[in-house]
Amino acid sequence: MYGKGGVGKSVVATSLSISYAQKGRKVLHVGCDPKHDSAIRLLNGDGTITTVLDALRDDPDMMSTDRILHAGRLGIQCCEAGGPQPGLGCGGRGVARTLEYLDEMEVLEADGYDVVMFDVLGDVVCGGFAAPLRQGFARKVIIVISEEPMALFAANNISKAIKTYHDNGVVLGGFVASLKSPDADRDMLQRFAETLSTSILAFVPRDPLIIEAEKVRRTVLEHAPDSGSAKALDGLAQSVLELDLDNLPLPTPMGEEQFFKFISG
Repeated sequence: MYGKGGVGKSVVATSLSISYAQKGRKVLHVGCDPKHDSAIRLLNGDGTITTVLDALRDDPDMMSTDRILHAGRLGIQCCEAGGPQPGLGCGGRGVARTLEYLDEMEVLEADGYDVVMFDVLGDVVCGGFAAPLRQGFARKVIIVISEEPMALFAANNISKAIKTYHDNGVVLGGFVASLKSPDADRDMLQRFAETLSTSILAFVPRDPLIIEAEKVRRTVLEHAPDSGSAKALDGLAQSVLELDLDNLPLPTPMGEEQFFKFISG
């Protein structure tokens, strides 16, 4: 799950993790943002979590899965990459190191997960944040967009990275439109998706119930399961499972000049 910061990416990612766990699937949820605020929605208690970079800073010789894998609700295992101290180091390094560690410890193979969800910041697809694509961890990439130009700009750039790393087995599964306004131009978003040779998998309307759920560190699927947003996200979870990797086209991202002409109408 990729997308611009603040677009609703973590709301979507955690909701899908909950949806899969509710249906009996074994889920690993990996937060790949230096703010390490994705898995907090899935944990009980005070929501504190030792990140991979925290553990490495404390004692790199004592690394173990027990230190960085945390039990969440419904049996979900949670991991957060973390980031450097403010003003020091590269935020993407935590993502890259987390993937290296999961690979070294054979976590994905040994624990038999049905679903591994990576929640990845996508404002800038630098080497670190592109690590799930570059290192072959990603299979289906879903990009969360909104009607805001910079969210679409980020999605276009992420699509370029997917095209670059397509030979690693990564495909663009589609977009999720996390709408900021009830008057958002859905037709424009559909045209944007078609221009990039993909589709909108779901529209998630702006919903105060999502904010209510965030306040109690829950997903809207748990907090208000009968709401329109919960039903949209639950349906999205099934749609993502059903995506056929062999029949998804290579994305066709726009150049910058073409993109800004598209945005200006």
